[in-house]
Amino acid sequence: MPNNPLSVILSKNWLLLIISIFCIAFIFAATNFSTLIRPNHTVAQDVDHLVDTKKQYSISNILSSTDNIWEEPSQDLTTLGLSNELHWFRFTISHILPVQSRLLEIDNALLDSVNIWFVQDNKILAEYQGGDTLAFSQRSVAHENFIFSVPTSERPIEVYVNTYSEGPMGLPLNIWTQNEYLEFTSKSGLMMGGFFGLMLAMGLSNLLFFITTRSPIFLMYAGYVIFLGLTLSALQGLGYRYIWPNAPWLQQHAVGIFANLAVCLSILFCDQLLNVRTFNTKLSTFLKMTAYVFLLGLIISLFIPLQVFIKAFLLMFCASGVFILAVAIWLWIQGLAIAGFYTLAWAILFVSGFAVSLNTLNIINFNLPAYYLLMLGAGIETVLLALILAISHNQQRQALHNTQATLLHKERQAQHAQKDMLALQEDATEELEYKVQERTLELEVALRELSETNRELQEKNTLDALTGIHNRSYFDKKYQAEVRRSRREQTQLSVVMMDIDHFKNVNDQYGHLVGDECIKTVANTLKKALKRPSDDVSRYGGEEFALTLPSTDLEGALVLVEQLRAEIEKTAIQAEGISVNITISAGIGTAIADLNQPEDIILALADKQLYAAKNAGRNNVQGSHLDDIQQQD
Repeated sequence: MPNNPLSVILSKNWLLLIISIFCIAFIFAATNFSTLIRPNHTVAQDVDHLVDTKKQYSISNILSSTDNIWEEPSQDLTTLGLSNELHWFRFTISHILPVQSRLLEIDNALLDSVNIWFVQDNKILAEYQGGDTLAFSQRSVAHENFIFSVPTSERPIEVYVNTYSEGPMGLPLNIWTQNEYLEFTSKSGLMMGGFFGLMLAMGLSNLLFFITTRSPIFLMYAGYVIFLGLTLSALQGLGYRYIWPNAPWLQQHAVGIFANLAVCLSILFCDQLLNVRTFNTKLSTFLKMTAYVFLLGLIISLFIPLQVFIKAFLLMFCASGVFILAVAIWLWIQGLAIAGFYTLAWAILFVSGFAVSLNTLNIINFNLPAYYLLMLGAGIETVLLALILAISHNQQRQALHNTQATLLHKERQAQHAQKDMLALQEDATEELEYKVQERTLELEVALRELSETNRELQEKNTLDALTGIHNRSYFDKKYQAEVRRSRREQTQLSVVMMDIDHFKNVNDQYGHLVGDECIKTVANTLKKALKRPSDDVSRYGGEEFALTLPSTDLEGALVLVEQLRAEIEKTAIQAEGISVNITISAGIGTAIADLNQPEDIILALADKQLYAAKNAGRNNVQGSHLDDIQQQD
């Protein structure tokens, strides 16, 4: 029986309920994570700040200088915006009793250079170097953030920090005891592992779906999730720690590379998922161009200063984010239900990304670290997009499923009718015989309907809806059968790949209705020209056609295809009150199939000849025999 609409609605509501619970739990966990397990000894006050614009100070100058050069920070240390100047910081770590081993953490994994000195009585107790321009193995503590051991002392210790970064400048300073830090890292590792495990599982599962279904939308989604995860891992220093620890150059450019790829794939995924092309071709083209702009930005990011790239990227991200959101809302208004789900998912990621952009540019500040906001938005959006993708894939299969369900329902009706007929035949009365005949008539009608439905289903699966000729699926099976027959009978097989010249210009100039009429005219011309029952024409895709000519040598195929080319060239196509003339280019591949050669070699030869015809100026036919090609090689 066909699916119960009520059950479908209920299943969707259950999925939405599960996702809502997940989102609330994720928000609660993320927001409480930063407030419950951050250290009690955060360095946020009593910090002196010095901007060394001329890079004239060294630690010896600093220790011998007066306090007049220092000033209090004019803004929160955690977000100093974009600054390519050298910054000095000075603060004091008070002693605690009993004396415990303590750690100083700088919670900014993107700093290019970090130098730190622990000083007491103007004497340096310990000094460290760090920054992501150094290999990860050179860090004093193997951790994604910058961790430094505080010298043990019963007296206060002065700390001098020298930092430089081409990216976001911030110095979130935290002082830990070792026990506190062990508790923090265990909870942090659990949260990070859960998040990146989710991203990895989503990416790999959709990659497997692509391998099994060959649907490019799964590949786009898998790539988007994986590159988004890599972007977040680069922001937090986890990528540098676990994936590319010996590649400082990659760490310097990781955010630019992976963020551009993630946004590019997300835009292509949007275009494919929402099927924008069916609503507005120009809008779909603009989306693709926007995606390619981010690919160009990836290349440019390798050669321009990081600060310039960050400002440009954030501006492009916000502009494209608003544009994609507007497209999704417009499609939702047009009646595309799935666009509503997409609007919600994209809005969540966009709002979190926009908030991080404002935080990076030091326009607004958050108590929650920026990457927590991105993780929050990315986690919710990833799950929502997985649901949307599942619903979309299910809708694509629904038409076929409904047809099969109707067929099964009628088959069961026929079985019930047959059982009733057999029961009636057991009684030999005239009245029962009459009823049996009546029942038999009903059965015959049901069987005829069943046969007609089955025939319509087969035609639907093998015929192209626009032209009425065979489709790509039928051609693939026909080609495979003819190759095997050629190999078995050692007969010539010719395959023709044919393409309408400059068809995109026809569509752009006259519209899709005229373009459709051109495709139908070419299809009818090819269909009428094939006289032998074994010859076949199929629509290979778009404006491309494929001809299968069994037991036909290259010369015969060239004659036939040249006639077709000339016929189409002189045909004036009437559509929408205008007259259009078109031409075609064709490539012919001929061979006797060989067991030692791949089955698609003849098709590949025909396709190669088609491109030769296009390169020769179009409106011509090129053909070659496989033996001739091999002899030339």
